[in-house]
Amino acid sequence: MFTPDMFFASRTLRATLSGLVLICLLSLSPGLTKSVHAQACVDTDGDGYGWDGTDTCLVPQIQTPSPTVSANGGICVDDDGDGYGWDGQDTCLLSPRAAPAAAPAAASPSGAGACVDSDGDGWGWNGVDSCRVGDSGSSATQSPVAATQPATATPSIQNAAFNRNRDLVAIHFDHAPDRDDGHAAVAALMVRDRLGLNVQVVAGAHGVFNRDRYDPESERLMSAVWGSEWLNAHSNRAGSIAAAVNRWTSVLAAGGSIWVAEGGQSDFTAAVVRSIRANHTEFDTNRRIHVIQHSDWNEVHALQADLNYTRNNTRYVKIADGNDPNATADFRFESHNNGNFVARAQSSSYSSQWAAAFNYLTPSEKLDFSDTVELMHILGLGTNVIRDINDFGDYFF
Repeated sequence: MFTPDMFFASRTLRATLSGLVLICLLSLSPGLTKSVHAQACVDTDGDGYGWDGTDTCLVPQIQTPSPTVSANGGICVDDDGDGYGWDGQDTCLLSPRAAPAAAPAAASPSGAGACVDSDGDGWGWNGVDSCRVGDSGSSATQSPVAATQPATATPSIQNAAFNRNRDLVAIHFDHAPDRDDGHAAVAALMVRDRLGLNVQVVAGAHGVFNRDRYDPESERLMSAVWGSEWLNAHSNRAGSIAAAVNRWTSVLAAGGSIWVAEGGQSDFTAAVVRSIRANHTEFDTNRRIHVIQHSDWNEVHALQADLNYTRNNTRYVKIADGNDPNATADFRFESHNNGNFVARAQSSSYSSQWAAAFNYLTPSEKLDFSDTVELMHILGLGTNVIRDINDFGDYFF
């Protein structure tokens, strides 16, 4: 006779055996990693992110043999192999890997390793600090590097992943609060024209925390520089998001990729990506939308939920800050140290655009188009080609 006690004992035994089987499977499966919730982190599509039954979790990438533990105690996952990763909370740096045979190595400060340039953009990481390939001293000190082509030549796009005929460059300015975006707007126009880029320009692409610091005079500046070829995300945020979604999806549908020069916070970019992921699941945004950010300040002043969303759902790349002397080109100079750039600008075919930009931010205070380092990164034009404003003038005037 099968009594109630026997029924409950049988059910308990079955539950125990099921638990043992599950534990064995988890211990044997290389694709399952224990998450912060002490459950299996299941990564079904191999993108490094999984689900543990409670929350999104990170799975160490196969291509990183020795996962780097970040300052937050998490695994630093580098999806695109550029040396920067994401640990679930913040951007992190992977331990430097061996440089490819063709990559040059430079001496670094005492206690640091070779300057490893993993993506060929002219700057790298030595295990201690950002460094310029070819420098022989402190990684933060710029050293003369011979240009690889004559100053009068048109610079060729050196990023093999970028397709000028198919890809879109989304150039975002916040104009909140610094006025250096005025100089960067003209510099971006010159690059667009010289290299024949397909671009979409957005102004007022600021975060919610910077909305009250927006400079309305920037609108006159943008019209003087770009005419009607720009979106005003400050006065028409919803319309600008919709226009960006339409343009981005058209490019993606045609086989192109999106490259964002993030000259502000990532709140606007996050809104565009959310809409695309919600309505166009056929597009792999983690591989086909590239977001290039150079400013810690922009990251700090973004809505962190939007910044994290952008990091998690695009190929987010953080480069060295263009405002500092480092491995990015020097596009920020005080008036007494800008050579003859201002005179060349005033006598160039872009004289009216530069006049508007200099009226917006006088070069007697500073000459600053530091946000343009993101464009240089997208195009693969490292400091071995363009080091400073004078090199920029040689190539783009």
